Amino acid sequence: MLGHALRFVETVVFRVGETNLRSRRAMGKICGRLTDRSKLRDGLNGPIVYVVYAITRESFAEGPLSV
Repeated sequence: MLGHALRFVETVVFRVGETNLRSRRAMGKICGRLTDRSKLRDGLNGPIVYVVYAITRESFAEGPLSV
């Protein structure tokens, strides 16, 4: 899916929960780069902070998911 998306856009961004360590490690393994951006959303039990990862065409081509 990422390969398909990157045919049309230069960068794909992902918002991952700040405390979601499993997804954050996974983003690192597929060459996602942590940006300095974050997003705050209201959740049922209070605010939720999301950090933003980006995967560019270049980083994807060099990463483990490129074919």
